Amino acid sequence: MLLDRQASGSSAFPRCFALPTRCPHCTDWLVAPEASEFIEGGEIRHHWTCDTCGGESVTLVAISIQSPAHLLEKARE
Repeated sequence: MLLDRQASGSSAFPRCFALPTRCPHCTDWLVAPEASEFIEGGEIRHHWTCDTCGGESVTLVAISIQSPAHLLEKARE
């Protein structure tokens, strides 16, 4: 399985969610991941399988986790 690390904000569209991406094996479009998982520490892993070539890949999205207190402070500003 190929691991493709893409940090949020590294492309024209922030990869905050599972946006369409291209298969790293045949470059066909991948529209929805087979599965997604939250990894403790602020990362979401999307597992993809290409309908065209059957290739499997994983993309990683780094997210920032803010405490509720931090969000309240920001709302008051």
